[in-house]
Amino acid sequence: MTNDERQKEEYRKRLGLEKREFIDFSEETLRLLGEDRLDTDSRFVSKQDADEIYRRYFSKQKGVDRGYRLIGIALEEAHLPSMEDRIIPKNVASRTAERHFLGFDILGWDISGFHTYLCNSLQKELMKRFKLKPGEFGLLKNSKEEVEAFADAIQNRGEPVEWIPFAVYDDTPAAAEGSEIHGKI
Repeated sequence: MTNDERQKEEYRKRLGLEKREFIDFSEETLRLLGEDRLDTDSRFVSKQDADEIYRRYFSKQKGVDRGYRLIGIALEEAHLPSMEDRIIPKNVASRTAERHFLGFDILGWDISGFHTYLCNSLQKELMKRFKLKPGEFGLLKNSKEEVEAFADAIQNRGEPVEWIPFAVYDDTPAAAEGSEIHGKI
């Protein structure tokens, strides 16, 4: 077995997929990538494609929740122009449906993908000036206004990106059922 084959086998096992499922999953993701419906940083362009892949390969099987989640991000409309030409195709409608809010992150985009402010330990700089309220997943539980102030405070620091506050949601189908919903963004 080659190193590449060994890595694929380890990945298949980590995903919990049978061999045929893994082959189908690989072919499907390559097809979506070729059709510009999956980006090179593994972001789905459409929620519909993400839901379909989740349903087919990662949702409950045999009644067991395997723990996989679809995570979505959202930004305020005011920040849209700075991201539109980079990662948001003009033909994708905005997503405003209610879903389970997890917290905020401060992200910057460069040619290869997103960076979080944590990549450059910018939280240390922020903690000197602000009270950060990290939640269960390390996401910020501060108010939207506070997180916007945090993003402003770290502009021109770390990566050469524009730091923008993003809301992070659990977009797993039915994630919002029976949970507290932050609201629309």
